[in-house]
Amino acid sequence: MKNSIIVIKKNDEYKSIYNKRNSISDYNLVLFICKNRTMYNRYGFTTAKKMKKAVTRNKIRRRLKDIVRKYNSNCKKGYDIIIMARLNSKDASYKNLEKSYKKLLKKKNLYLNGE
Repeated sequence: MKNSIIVIKKNDEYKSIYNKRNSISDYNLVLFICKNRTMYNRYGFTTAKKMKKAVTRNKIRRRLKDIVRKYNSNCKKGYDIIIMARLNSKDASYKNLEKSYKKLLKKKNLYLNGE
């Protein structure tokens, strides 16, 4: 259980987080952030609708899940975070997605290690 993350699955949960209108974005990613009443984070993963091929969408989501697992322990707890991959992210390397994710977390003061 050390390296696992809790994934948001229900559509109405996604909608309620989107409706809070607390987001931050860069060239590759958009993070939608909402406080939850728990001592852990929950994550949602989506991709831009314009990404036509399912293979590409799934590859991006797999990369994002891996990045989130890697940095979950360095994140402040008690948040629901939806990570939306923009169309540009289909051409981004794993390293670039990782940089984007860390940068956005730091901007929202959710990243604990001030590397």
